[in-house]
Amino acid sequence: MYLRHVSPFLKWHEQGHMMGGMKRKIRCGGKPMTAIVLAGGRGRRMKADKARLDVGGKTLLEHVLAQIEPYFDEVLISVSPGQSIALARGPRTSSSRHPSSPARGPVHGLKAVPDETPGLGPIGGLLAGLRAARNEACLVVACDIPEVPSPLLRSLARAARDADIAVPVDPAGHFEPLFAVYRRTIIPAVESLLETGERGLLPLYKIRRTAVVPMGEKLRLRNLNTRAAYKAYLRSIEHE
Repeated sequence: MYLRHVSPFLKWHEQGHMMGGMKRKIRCGGKPMTAIVLAGGRGRRMKADKARLDVGGKTLLEHVLAQIEPYFDEVLISVSPGQSIALARGPRTSSSRHPSSPARGPVHGLKAVPDETPGLGPIGGLLAGLRAARNEACLVVACDIPEVPSPLLRSLARAARDADIAVPVDPAGHFEPLFAVYRRTIIPAVESLLETGERGLLPLYKIRRTAVVPMGEKLRLRNLNTRAAYKAYLRSIEHE
């Protein structure tokens, strides 16, 4: 068992993380990081492509990217083979005929990384993203987590300095494996799990050095897994 609990470092404001109006990049052990946004899910319970859901005139994927991009030197979008990136901004490809049609390929420095083997779920997106990343430490976040608390990002990056994985855990003891830092050192372990038919991420925590970051009572990571959850989220931000 490799799980290691770390003391919570969370401060629920960004005081000290702004430099001349610019958000300070997140580092792991002083080195740049890559963010991998998982956007390749089928959305069975949502009955829709979650990445394309509308949030204030933007796609949900755009909404998440806007919160992540300022903090990372490289941002990869994990997609299913043949899937277009659900972005409604930036330069269009020659195949785009309408200003709201999604772009394919790199947009504003973003890079789409298709799963190498279809149908594996998040673990397939994780593996493809880690293989494509140019940095050792990678934040992995699902695009259906609409609010990205930057203090938690920094806490995970600090915890990952001496671990292969840094993952948040809520007061009930539930991990959030799709909002965590994974190092490229785990690639062989992921490949071994897939060879055995394993498709979950939790077994990684038992075989690789894992730092567990308690979230405390003040923070909950919202997941938009269903249409009801999506509508409730829209209501919650209507008056912000």
